[in-house]
Amino acid sequence: MGKITFYDGVKEIGGTKIFLEISGKRFFLDFGMNYKKRNLFFEEYLNPRVANGIGDLYFLGLIPKIKGLYRKDLVKFIRREGVEELGNEHDENFVDAVFLSHAHFDHSGYITFLREEIPVYMSKITEHLLRAMEDVSTTQFETSMFKFIKRPALGNFRSPGYYGTHSAINTNGVIRLDRTTVHTFPVDHSVPGALGFVFSGEEGSIVYTGDLRLHGKRKADTEQFIRNAKKFKPQILIIEGTNLRGENSEGREFWTEEKVMERAGEVMQKTTGLVIADFSIRDVNRFLTFYELSLRNNRKFVISLKDAYLINRMHEIGMPVPDITDNNIYVYLKKKKSGTYIDTDYREKWIKQILSIKGIKTIKANEIRNNEDAFTIVMRYWDLQELIDLRPVKGSKYIHSSSEAHSEEQEIDEWRMNNWLKLFNLYPREHIHASGHARKEDLFRIVSEISPKIIVPVHTEHPEEYVKKFGSKVKIVDEGETIEF
Repeated sequence: MGKITFYDGVKEIGGTKIFLEISGKRFFLDFGMNYKKRNLFFEEYLNPRVANGIGDLYFLGLIPKIKGLYRKDLVKFIRREGVEELGNEHDENFVDAVFLSHAHFDHSGYITFLREEIPVYMSKITEHLLRAMEDVSTTQFETSMFKFIKRPALGNFRSPGYYGTHSAINTNGVIRLDRTTVHTFPVDHSVPGALGFVFSGEEGSIVYTGDLRLHGKRKADTEQFIRNAKKFKPQILIIEGTNLRGENSEGREFWTEEKVMERAGEVMQKTTGLVIADFSIRDVNRFLTFYELSLRNNRKFVISLKDAYLINRMHEIGMPVPDITDNNIYVYLKKKKSGTYIDTDYREKWIKQILSIKGIKTIKANEIRNNEDAFTIVMRYWDLQELIDLRPVKGSKYIHSSSEAHSEEQEIDEWRMNNWLKLFNLYPREHIHASGHARKEDLFRIVSEISPKIIVPVHTEHPEEYVKKFGSKVKIVDEGETIEF
């Protein structure tokens, strides 16, 4: 008898933690940070105390209370607080492996707290993307899989023995673990390297979609995943439902990546000043969209140091992205420490690595100001102070190519952003975006074609939409609930 327990990520978006027992093997399918629950207690300047290990997360109910799951240093540390519920460092591993669908932190974030000896299966792209994000990040406590700090934090911060790491096993094919076989397939999502899975054992087959879509540049991958998953005649399909929004959203236009390119191209063509593009740093496909549009419109493409580092890592592993020494790419230098752009202001190891690449071209705000209609610059919410140095001329445009605000905190950020844009003649912004998740009718098509016996919705606030379409085949689960197969 196989079992699936849903520890998190049901009836809400994010925080996916699905525990699968099949043919004597035990796996977690993703182990992410639940932003919605986290935001009940924390915000930008109120965060879990690093000095308390997983203590704050445990007492606030932000991680499952399971023995044999968490890093031994963290378990020993929390036992000092009288907590016995997580067991001790001598307990057997609760799971044999974690299968990570993609690099977004609502799926990957809390893997950092799991035992080091538990292997994490992921695509090669996901591994390199997560490593790059860790290299450039200044706050890693909750999301650092490959270089976490052991607790208690004693000794020299620069000592290699001070750090731990999880092992990543790259996969894009078939994995055989005793009597269990796992098939992994690439799917299209707003972050590269996303995977869907089929787990097969004596009890039958389970399909897990992860996050996916059918309207992006790599939609052929998702189509192939659907065809392959169907062949297994699965018992259960665990499927995301981010865009099952209910009745009030009927009739809303759903944009594709092609539509984003078309509309952004129209805006860029008419813009007489600076073009500012705001999109997720991990959305490599959106990066390519704005890079290509800049070339078409005779604009140089200006990216941040972090963008340059990430794209360089993707280029090194053979992804179809431009070399950052491309004649049309410039790397933007922000003012740091001295405010004078001297070399000693840019001391971080990863920055030195980028700036040392032969052929790299850097650019400063005053150089862009001299000829604004010749540039597209990538900026984000946390870069808004750069507008003071860039001083966009009238006729410039701010293209916001990310999700709209969907929480009170994000609405406050949006209000603050609009204040900046109004001051610098960039309001209203152009909102041009395509979701990283399949639209409602595509989700229904995926279910119909795979044709499972049981449908389990996750990663959605509206699981009842599946019931309306597929009736009694749909099993809506509660957090902590187990189903058998």
